[in-house]
Formats: sequence, C-alpha cells, structure tokens
Amino acid sequence: MNSNGKNAPESAQNSAAVVALELLFLLLIIAILRLIFSPNSTGATTVLMIWLLLTLASYLVGEFESATRINYGLTTRTQAAFALTFVTYGLVHQLWSWCEELTIAFWLAFWTYLTFIAPLVGILIRRMFPQQVLFVTDFNQDKRQLLRWWGFDCAETIPIDALSEWLHQNAEPVGRVSRLPLIVIDTTDLRTEQLVSTLAPCYFIDFIGVRSFRMSAYLLGPHPRLLGPFAHEGINRRLKRLIDIFISATALLVLSPLMLLVALLIKLTSPGPVFYRHRRLGRNMRPFGVLKFRTMFVDADRRLEEILRTDPEKRAEFEKTFKLKNDPRVTSIGRFLRRTSLDELPQLLNVLAGQMSLVGPRPIVEKEIQYYQDYSLLLFRVPPGLTGLWQVSGRTDTTYDERVRLDTRYVREWTIWGDLLIILRTVPAVLARKGAY
Repeated sequence: MNSNGKNAPESAQNSAAVVALELLFLLLIIAILRLIFSPNSTGATTVLMIWLLLTLASYLVGEFESATRINYGLTTRTQAAFALTFVTYGLVHQLWSWCEELTIAFWLAFWTYLTFIAPLVGILIRRMFPQQVLFVTDFNQDKRQLLRWWGFDCAETIPIDALSEWLHQNAEPVGRVSRLPLIVIDTTDLRTEQLVSTLAPCYFIDFIGVRSFRMSAYLLGPHPRLLGPFAHEGINRRLKRLIDIFISATALLVLSPLMLLVALLIKLTSPGPVFYRHRRLGRNMRPFGVLKFRTMFVDADRRLEEILRTDPEKRAEFEKTFKLKNDPRVTSIGRFLRRTSLDELPQLLNVLAGQMSLVGPRPIVEKEIQYYQDYSLLLFRVPPGLTGLWQVSGRTDTTYDERVRLDTRYVREWTIWGDLLIILRTVPAVLARKGAY
C-alpha cells in the first residue's frame, strides 16, 4: 500500500481542471481544423457552434459518464456524438447564416481527431492533474503505472478480497467515505464487478470500473465507467443536467437586475456580507456551500445560542424543524426575502456548478441525517434540488417526517416529466407563500 496525502477536495478540483482543459483544447482544435480544411469559413460563430454542439452531444450520449473525464476513441459513443453534431450543425446552418458551410474534408479531419488523437491528448492533460484513487486489484499484474498514464494516482492499493474490510474501516457510520473521492476497480474478472455491486449500495463514494488494462483497449474501446447505485443514469439523467444548465443560466441572466437590487437593499439595511454560504450535504454526502442572500444579522449564531438557552418553547421548535417561525435573528429585509423565496436565487449558481439540481431533495445539514436513516439515506444518491416535491407540498407547514417521505418518494419515482411538473407548481407555491418563513 502507498499514500501521499493529497486530500479529496484537491483531487476533485483537479478533475474539474482536466475537463475544462480538454474542452478548451477541443475548441482550439476545431478552430485550427476549420482554418486548414475550410479556409473560406471565417466566422467565429461557426467554431463556437460546432464546439457547443459536440460538447452537448458528447454529454448526452455518455462520453462524460465516468464523472471524472471526457472519453473519446473508436467507440460507439464517440461515433454517436460526432453524428449528432454533424446532423445538428447541418440543420443550424440552414437556419442561421452565421454558421457557415464546412467542407467534407473538415468533417473527416474532425472525425479522425476525435477517434484517434483526442484520447492521447486526454491522457497527456490528465497526467498534469492526477486524480487520487484507491486502486482495487487482483495483483496478477502490476497495473499501477498504467493507471498513472491514464491520470489516476494510486494513493493506496489493496486486493479485491480486502475491499469490504477497507470500506468498513474507512467509512463513517452513515456510509460516507471522505478519505478518497474515487475507488478504481479492476473488473477484468466479472466476479469482481458482482462483488462491488453488492457493496456499493451501502457506501457513498464513486466506484469506477475498468474492464481492460491494455493501452490499445483504452484508446480504441472500453473506458472507465461508474459502478453502483444510480451509476448508469442513462440519457434522461443527462438530459436533466442539460436542462439544469440551460434554465439556471437563462434565469441568472434574466434575474440579474433583480438580484443586484436585492444585494443593494441588503447592504443598505444591515452591516455584513450580501451572501451567506451554509455547509450542506450533496450527492454522495459530499459537503458543499449552499448560497443564499443573507437574511440574518451577522451575529445570528450568538443570538441563536441565547434564544435556545433562555426560551424552552423556541428550543423545542428548533429541535423539531431546525427553524424558528418568528425568528428574531432575521433582518427586516430578510423576512421579506424569505417570504418570497428571493433569498434562494443565488442557488442558481450552485445548480450551474453541478452541486445542485433545479429539482431534487432539499439539501440538509449533518444533524438531519438521523431523520433519513430509516429510508436507507436514498436521497444522497442524487444532487439536492432548488425546488422539489416537499417545496410544492406545503414546505415548513408539513411535519419533518412528511418531508422525509416526500424527498425519498421523489428519488424513487423520479421522471423528467415529473421534474417539469414540479417546476411549474413551484411558481404558484412561491406566490402563495405557503410555509415560507
């Protein structure tokens, strides 16, 4: 076994940097190929549109499926992403003159790059930002060096027979594994994948399976893929993410004047920062900072301690719901923002960053985990939501047990059409101000 001490948040940041660099390099390649093979095409819109369409198509067909990298090569997914981009750009070109016609030579060169060259570029970029993992292997061959080539830094290596004990020793009582962000499994033996499928539902961590460790197989065939519950999310889950990005980006653009006005009112009516960041639990129980407009005085924590110490009735209310109906910590403008739910508008940034979804279970704090344990902590398998089934069913006017049941029911019965209905029901729920304080 070996370890080098790099923490999980830093590894997660490295993963985001890898994806960003690969996408930027892809944009550069499109621009170069356009200049070489379509010299008569000069508009920047053409390059940007191809890049955007390919990025969306790649995500939709599952090129981002491992959640840690972009996978191109001689695979069905790559060919599907290229075909979608080619067909869609042809339609856009007919409708929008700024997207210029491109030569067949350009498209052939672009296909060659995605199929044979992009995997090598990806490997080189990933080696710049290695991602720390636990590597689980049968030790028939030393595959750690090859994993390093692929951008995985083996912080620790254990035999497959020791995985169950390692998880037991390194997981918190609720099943959260915070020590490493990923576990890479050598699934060359099918029995290994069966073992992981029995363990994965009990733990909150991403398991990445690799079927073949030959370099040729990685470049031209199988790629790392997620294992475990909610791993094979399918096209509907990926479509949900694209809808999140589109709606949150549009809403931030449209609502920016209102958000600036709210920020100004907060600054003028009470001292302190405009935004408030609160630690909540996201998918796989990973903590993140949920953003809100500040609605309380800056010394709210001290005031809460004093209230809970001197007022038994309010202490009982807070222990039951983690909220106070007539909360003396809330500012005058903050009370209005809460009643209208305007304080939650900054969470559109959390949605855009992928920490939240537009629709999902409401993010909770660590102390609330106990209320969900009887439901197998199912809601932590998906990102939390800006709105959800609980929010359109009465919010704080419901009991906490009802909230738990509604959140869990949402995860079990999720459909993309159900999400759209909840979004439509959110508007009248917010206007009615029922259960908001």
